[in-house]
Amino acid sequence: MAASTVIVSHRDGSPARGVRVVLGFSGGMTRVAYTDSYGRAVVEHASTGRATVYVSGKDCGNFYAPGTAAAVV
Repeated sequence: MAASTVIVSHRDGSPARGVRVVLGFSGGMTRVAYTDSYGRAVVEHASTGRATVYVSGKDCGNFYAPGTAAAVV
């Protein structure tokens, strides 16, 4: 199973702790992952390719998974 890292920060640059992160693929959504004290969430997924990052239910952009993405909330 592949995994991607999503780094979530607040607008002031501080890490967003305990935030809900999900990836969306054309075949469905991943399980929920939560950010750690550094704002990082590791999301495991079976699909690869273009994915949409959802942070607390909000669309925060796209990237190619597996990989690393950044989101600002």
